[in-house]
Amino acid sequence: MYLSYWQLHSEPFPYRAEPRQLYQARTTQAASLRLRYCFANNAGAALLLGVSGVGKSSLLQQLKASEKDLHPFAHLTFPITSPDELLQAVVADVAGKPAPTDSTLACFSTIREAISEATSAERHAVIVFDEAHLLGQDALNQVVLPLLNLAVTDRSLQYSVVLAGHPVLASQVAKNAQLRERISVTGALDGFTLNETTDYIESRLLASGAQRELFTAEAIAAVHELSGGNPRRINRLCDMSLLVGYADQKQAISAEQVHSLSSEFLPRAA
Repeated sequence: MYLSYWQLHSEPFPYRAEPRQLYQARTTQAASLRLRYCFANNAGAALLLGVSGVGKSSLLQQLKASEKDLHPFAHLTFPITSPDELLQAVVADVAGKPAPTDSTLACFSTIREAISEATSAERHAVIVFDEAHLLGQDALNQVVLPLLNLAVTDRSLQYSVVLAGHPVLASQVAKNAQLRERISVTGALDGFTLNETTDYIESRLLASGAQRELFTAEAIAAVHELSGGNPRRINRLCDMSLLVGYADQKQAISAEQVHSLSSEFLPRAA
C-alpha cells in the first residue's frame, strides 16, 4: 500500500520473512555456529533458546535451506499433543510416510530405518522440536529420549535432535537428568543491540530500494527502545510507521511518530 509513496519495490519489513532474509546478529551467528558444530560432530542433542520473535525458527529454516546434507529435516511445531501423536508426527516427517499403527516400537523402528538410509547416503538427519518448552515430561521421556537412544544400538547413525524454545526450557531440561546429560551444545538468541537494530533497519530498506533516509536516527533509537531489539517487534513497528507516515504524507519517520504508534499494538519491552 505504501511502497510507491516511499519509492520501494518490495516490503522491507514483512511479517513472514524468507530464511535468506535472516539478519546475522552476533547471537544469531554464535547460535548458528554451535548448531553446525553439533551436526558436524554428530553430537546428539542441542538446545536453542530465546523468547518469541528473536528468530529461532528462522535460523533453523535457514540451516535447512543452506545445508543440503541436512536431510531429512523434521521440524515439529505443535508440541502440545499426546506422546503418541507427537511420535507419529516424527515418523511422518522423518520417514515421509504414515506412522505404523501397531506399536510404539514399530514407530521407532521406522524412524531408525529412515535415519540409517540417510546416513548411508552421507546425509545428516535433524529432528527439531519447536516450542519445546511446552513439551510435557511424558513427551520428553517417551519420545525425545528414545530418539536419542537410537544411537546406542547403532553408533554409526548420523542425526541430531534440537529442542528450541523459551529460556525456561533450560531449567526444564535441567530437571531431567537423562536428557540433561545428552545435551551437547546450547545456543541462545537475544534481541539486537542498538547498532544491530540500526544496521538491520537500514539494510532492509536498502534491499527494498530506498534511495534516501526514511527513518531518522532518533526514530531508529525509539524503535530499538520500544522493541527491546526483538526482530519481530522491530518489523511490526517499522511497518506500521511506514504505513502511518504514508497516510500523513511525511517525508521521513520521526521518533515522535514511533512513540505515538507503540501504545496501539506493541507492549513496551521490559
